[in-house]
Formats: sequence, structure tokens, C-alpha cells
Amino acid sequence: MPNTVAIDPIRAALRKAVKESGSPGAVLYIGDLERDYLQIAHGDRQRIPSRKSVRNDTLYDLASLTKVVATATAVMMLRDEGAFRLDQSITDFVPIPAFREMRIFDLLTHTSGLVPVERYFETMDSLDEMLQRYAEEGIENPPGVMHSYSDVGFMLLGRLVEIVAQDSLDAFCRKRIFEPLGMTRTAFNPPVEWSANCAATEDDPWRGRIVLGEVHDENTYAVGGVSGQAGLFSTTADLARFCRAFLRGDLLKRSTVDEMTRFGSVPLYPWQGLAWQIDPWSSKKTGFLPSRNAFGHAGWTGTSLWMDRATGLFVILLSNTIHPSREVRDNETLRRIVHTAIGDTFYRTVNAHSGLDRLVRENFTVLEDKRIALLTNHAAVDQLGRHIFQLLPFALNTELRLVYSPEHGIQGQAEAGETVEGQRGPVSVISLYGDRKTPSQEELSRVDLFIVDLQDIGSRYYTYMATMRQCMAACAKAKVPVLVLDRPNPLGGQVLEGPIAVDTSSLVSNTAIPVRHGMTMGELATWYTQTDLKNRHVDLTVNLLDNWQPRRFFHECNLPWVPPSPNIPTPETALLYAGMCLFEATNLNEGRGTDTPFALIGAPWLDASGVIGAVKRQESAGCELHDVTYTPRSIPGKASDPRYRDHLCHGIRIEVTDFDRFRPFTLAVALLIVIRKRHPSHFAWSGSPEIDVLAGGPDLRSRIERGHSARRIIARYRAQLNEFDAIRPRLYDENGISTANEDDKN
Repeated sequence: MPNTVAIDPIRAALRKAVKESGSPGAVLYIGDLERDYLQIAHGDRQRIPSRKSVRNDTLYDLASLTKVVATATAVMMLRDEGAFRLDQSITDFVPIPAFREMRIFDLLTHTSGLVPVERYFETMDSLDEMLQRYAEEGIENPPGVMHSYSDVGFMLLGRLVEIVAQDSLDAFCRKRIFEPLGMTRTAFNPPVEWSANCAATEDDPWRGRIVLGEVHDENTYAVGGVSGQAGLFSTTADLARFCRAFLRGDLLKRSTVDEMTRFGSVPLYPWQGLAWQIDPWSSKKTGFLPSRNAFGHAGWTGTSLWMDRATGLFVILLSNTIHPSREVRDNETLRRIVHTAIGDTFYRTVNAHSGLDRLVRENFTVLEDKRIALLTNHAAVDQLGRHIFQLLPFALNTELRLVYSPEHGIQGQAEAGETVEGQRGPVSVISLYGDRKTPSQEELSRVDLFIVDLQDIGSRYYTYMATMRQCMAACAKAKVPVLVLDRPNPLGGQVLEGPIAVDTSSLVSNTAIPVRHGMTMGELATWYTQTDLKNRHVDLTVNLLDNWQPRRFFHECNLPWVPPSPNIPTPETALLYAGMCLFEATNLNEGRGTDTPFALIGAPWLDASGVIGAVKRQESAGCELHDVTYTPRSIPGKASDPRYRDHLCHGIRIEVTDFDRFRPFTLAVALLIVIRKRHPSHFAWSGSPEIDVLAGGPDLRSRIERGHSARRIIARYRAQLNEFDAIRPRLYDENGISTANEDDKN
């Protein structure tokens, strides 16, 4: 945790969140196992019929926080005492035959197949009567098949606690959880004398009054104010006691806490733990901490609680967003503003999610009843490292008919420029980097949807975007919709470098964008629909990233890095490639044949120390240059015959020290200029020359040959980069918020 914390921005964020969400007020508590960072109240706890200010000790209707603070904790206590196993049927204890196939585990993980909730409160006042009706009408799917958030499952779990403990749920929780922890202001059906400091909820048309000091959830109210799904009231201070005890293992065993909050406990739904939500998404309405180790929950009335197992940080945000009417409820805005500020203060990374992760989270619904084609390779993995081929079988009534691969092949093992042949199998792999470059119309006539899932590396030279463009054009002609599963740009989305391509006839220079283009594959696909393919009428959908902030590099995203091609082993290599790839068009070795491609340049004749000394400080900002010697070797699958193979090279090793300041294209231009001047009889462009192809035209080479300085050349491109920056597609704002608008119960 940081030694010093800037609290003022969080205070300001709470004020902004209350104002912009239209909430009456809120109380925020931030702490960890040892410290209280902030406890602050802002706004009102009640607005009608009279205004009453909120206080730090105001009680709130926790709504669905009841599920985790009370019910799930009680269930796991009893499980640990040997009262039952999680794989037992709920009907071993609640004898309703229709629920026989439902395990206790299924209820805890919202995979029981039960409906979310029904309005039974209008005609019933008994929990057992409601459960019987749900048994008759409330089962949507077989257990364990689909994830569907359900209040009903926790009604059943609350009844389980009562039957096993032979006590009421509220009494059990009071005696076993609240009193031992000193949670003196936490209760179901709080005493009347507490009402004066309760946050009001809705001016309820059903009850004909403002709800104050009694549970808002109608079904819970109808059965007496106590239910496994709702009914608990508490304060931030009491919940802080709960958080510390839970994280320390004082309430439940540490192994039980790990079990409840383990990432991926439910294989197809890695974000669902045992009652708790895991690995939160910033676009959801439940709040978040930007950590893979975060877990939490939210309540419909405007409450949320998040904890981080790794750091011990916890955040409690209590509000009554449904006062005076549920029509004004905006939990999403309230939580997002507050938690974004907290994330910026306490975390240096984010827990980004890819378009493939979104496909999984949304139960593959977009693929149902579809015959699909897929352009992909080995790097198309989800946040757990599972390849898209492993996940597609979970899509209902979906048939994978065609698989296409880009340069380097489906396994990513072919060398750069190597012709890749297709592969036969149950679903044949068709190479689009060989004799053919595009799907045929006959092939596309047999599919309903074309999916693209490729990890790009942020430079125009990289051919994956060109292959996607060719597929999009073919799909437009065949009238086949295209779905791009987006992935982060490893170089971030804010910095642009290099000239805009003028000659766009090559795979390494296929559209009028700069070398370092700042776009994700989804944004590139959108760019194509707006420019090169504007008149082709591409039916494009992008499965957006979640919580990818354009200022973030890949190593700040907490996602698994799978090298998309043999010579891009790390995200840092991808950054270096944006500049050092230019040396492929010279007679220097660019690090191929070593373990650090593109982090080295050299030749037997290079005066490395002299070149380093001549490169200006501003041109090498964010990196250190080291004088080294090395010998390129044949590395099958990466560089079978590198330039200067088995010859000792004098070289320059580039060590990136500051990703934000480092400009690889600027450094590459400076190095080219210095090396050319220092070795006029040795240095040479290769090919016809290849540098013009990589640079998208002859301008860069021409300026170097005319003796322009690196500063002058880079300045020459600044205006066109600014013009491009103003028109390029942006699917994500600076906080990583996409245009996706998901609907959550909480």
C-alpha cells in the first residue's frame, strides 16, 4: 500500500459522484488491515418530506450485501463445522422435490437455474409459500448450466441456515457474526430508535409511505423483514469490522475465505466466487477495485463493498440512490466515479478484460445458432489463459466451420515472412499468409458470422491488421457480419509516432495511419469501415474491452501475454519494434538470432560506443543505451538465418527505463542518422529499398539522406499526427470506459 495517500481527489470524487448520479448522499469508508484512510459523509440521508444530512454513522439498508455479509458467511460457518457439504442437494435440508438437482454450491454461485425474482409479495406473506411457488414456476435452466443472478437461491440458503442451525437467520447471524465482531449497529429489522439516523429509501407506492428503518425489498418485507437475500442494515464502521475480520481469517478460516474468493472457482464464469463477485469489471454497475485479487458485492439500494486479498484494502460505499424514487436510481455513475478515483490513488495497474472475456461473460449469446468462421492464432486466450478453441464448445448451437490464420500460422511458430501452409483437421486451418490472402466467397457462403480474435502489437508494420482488413472486405462482399473481439494495444493508445503512410499497397503499410497508431484491433476495424472500406458496407460489431485505459501499456493490464509471433516475446519487445523494425531495411542485425530481438542492433563494423555518444539525450529519453558485443545464432522457428549469423557483432542494447517517455521511432531515426554518418562506407539500405515500404513512402529515407536531423524529421510529422489523432476512432475514454452499457440488478 502507498505510504502516503492523496485523499483530497477521493473527497472530490465523492462529491462529484453524489451530484452527477443524483443520489441524496453517501458515506465512504476506505481502510486496510492496519489503517483507516478515509471515512466521509456527503449529502443527505433523506430529502422528503424534509431534508436531513447524512452522517458517518448513518444506517443504510444494505439490500443484497445481506447475501455475503450474513447468509453466505453463515452457510460457510456451518459447512466448516461439518453440517453439510457444498455438493449436497438443497433438498437434503429443504424438502421441496423440484429443487432436488440443485446443489448448495449452485445456489452460492448463482448457477442453480432459478429465476432472479418474482413479485410474490403482492399475494404472499410466507417464505415457505414463496419457495413452493418458485418450485412450480421459477426454474429456468438445469442447475450448473447457466449463470443467472438470483435472489431466490439465497432465500433457499437462508432457510438452509435456519433448518441446520435450528435458529432464525437473524438470531444466528447476531450471535455468530455481529456480536463477536462488535458490530453493534448491524441488524435485521433495526430497533425503532435507530430509525432517526437511517437513510430513507423509496416513497413506496405499494406501502403508501416513505420507507425508513424497514427493508425496502418487497419480498423480504412481506415475510417479516428477514431473508437470505436482503434485510440487513448496517453502518460503514460496522462493515469495516467485518472486512478486517474476513480478510484476516478471524471470522472464517483463511482457507475458507480463499475458497469463497478464488478466481475461476466456476470455470466458465471466472468472475463468480462463492456468493462474492471476483475480478470486477469497471463497466458493471457493482463497483470495482482494479485488481485480479478483488472481490465484493453490491446492493440494489446503492450499497457496495469491495476488498483486495493481496493488499488488504477495502472500500465501503453506502448510499440510498432509490430515494425518493427508484426512477432516479443511478448506481453506475455513483460507483464508477468513486471507484475510479480510488483505483487511480491506490493502484498502478488495472484489471483489463478482453473482447473474448466479454464473450464468455455474456454466455456466448451472440454466437447462438450461428455457423462461424474464425481468424485467430495461438495468442487468442482469455484472462485465465484458456484459448478460444477451448471456450467455443460452451456456445449453444454454434458450429465452427472455418478457421483462418495470419502470418506466423495458427501456432505462431513460423518466422517472419515465411509462407504458411494450411492444416487439415476436423476444422481445417486456412492460411492467409501464403498463396492466398483472403477468404473465398464460396467459403463465406457457408457461415453466418466471421470472428476476428488477434493480438496486435501496435505498429503499422505488423501484418495482422492487414489480414483483418482483407477478411472484412471479403465479408462485406459476401454480406457476412464481422465480430472483432478486442484486445489492448500493448503500446497504449495515447502516443502516436512516425509518418502517415502514403503508399498503402503493402501488408506492412496497408492504410493511411502512422507507424505507432495508438489503436486497438477493434478501433482499427472501425477505422477501415470509415475509410478504406467505407463503400463496402461492412456489418461490424466490436466486443469491447473493459477497463482498458489508453494510457496503459500491456504490462499494466494484468492480462496474460502470449507472444503473438516468435520475435515478440514480451510487451517491451512490442514497444521496441515500433522503431527498431526499421533496421530490418538496413544491413545491420536487429537482434534476430538472439534472445532479445529488437532490443539489439549491431554489425561487425559498428562503432557502438561512438554512436551512443552521438545520440542526443532527448532522442534517447526513457531508455539507456549500452555498448555490447553479441553473436547472432540460428534459432529455428525464430531466426534460422539471421544477418551476420555466427559473426561477432558490436552492438547497442536498448534498455527501456520509462515506458511513458520512451519514443522508439524517434530513437530509431536518430540511430539511423548517426550510424549512416559515422559509417558512410559500411551502412546501406537493403532491398529496393525496403525502408520505403516500412515507412509508407520515401519521405523518411529522403530526409535522412538529405542530412535532416532527427528533431527536424520528427517535427515534420507532428502536424499530420495531430490531424490523424483528431479523426481516428476512439472506443475508450481516458478512464477505460467503453460505450458498452450493461444492465445489472445491483
